[in-house]
Amino acid sequence: MAVTARSAARRGRRLGAFAFGLALFALLVASPAAFAAKLTVTITGVHSDKGNVYVALFNAASNFPDGDHALRHLKVKASTAPITVSFDHIPPGTYAAACYHDEDLLGHFKTNWFGYPLDGYALSNGIRAVISRPTFAEASFPVAAPATQVTLNVKY
Repeated sequence: MAVTARSAARRGRRLGAFAFGLALFALLVASPAAFAAKLTVTITGVHSDKGNVYVALFNAASNFPDGDHALRHLKVKASTAPITVSFDHIPPGTYAAACYHDEDLLGHFKTNWFGYPLDGYALSNGIRAVISRPTFAEASFPVAAPATQVTLNVKY
């Protein structure tokens, strides 16, 4: 009788370990898809269809708002109609978005001698650079799975 109880206990432990391993495997295999989010950014307020609009996505304060250090960035043809771009397969978290209208196709964001923007631009949460450089904390927003939408309204 003791042998039967011991065998049953061993089988139970093996079955439990197998089930745990299977669950862990399923979590690891599914995690990129299960925890990925899609961020859709709608850009409004572009005043001409000349040039391009550059869009950048940031996930760290240390990189914001320098587009050269963005997590991801896109270039799209300028349009006076709303422009929609998507950042797919990003982990849920805190992000900030920015865009500018490169109307004269220089390929970079223009500023004057004092560093004040000369191109039309927008930052998430409607943040504008007035006296000081905008911060990631001011422009950040949560992105959750499966999808999040934000709108950037370009001002000149």
